[in-house]
Amino acid sequence: MSKVSDVSHKLYAALYFLIVAMIGIYCALNATYNVIIGGTPFYFFAVLVLALQSIFALRNSERSRNLAGLGLLVLVVGLVYTYGFMFLTHLKAVVLIPSICLTVFGLPSIYQHPHRLYILKIVFIVALIALAAVQYYELDMLKGYYDSLPNAGSWQQYGAL
Repeated sequence: MSKVSDVSHKLYAALYFLIVAMIGIYCALNATYNVIIGGTPFYFFAVLVLALQSIFALRNSERSRNLAGLGLLVLVVGLVYTYGFMFLTHLKAVVLIPSICLTVFGLPSIYQHPHRLYILKIVFIVALIALAAVQYYELDMLKGYYDSLPNAGSWQQYGAL
């Protein structure tokens, strides 16, 4: 019985890692494309911070897990610098949700209660999906802006390239 449990646990862990990696890669590619066509580089740096934060949060070392909280501080400082103290009213504040999840992964009390850990993993995946949806929405708005320009303007004329 324990052998079946070990196999299913490894399968679920691999599936979870695959889902998180796919959503993370999608967010990174979307953020890069957004920067290339002239959008703001905030999501590019936010995805970079989330990647570093996830590397630190999922390590076994307690010191490394404590460093994961710095990613949340960096993102909050970036949002405050960009949008002032009313940064939570802006759509880009959705990037804080996966960062908060990664910060909570570093708490030792989470590993003592596996049900809380499972719920946190589900919330983390939902938060990454929400981040990907917001990035797609803002990319679509940017493309709509370029379509509204006179003389059939394109992002090649007005974008960063």
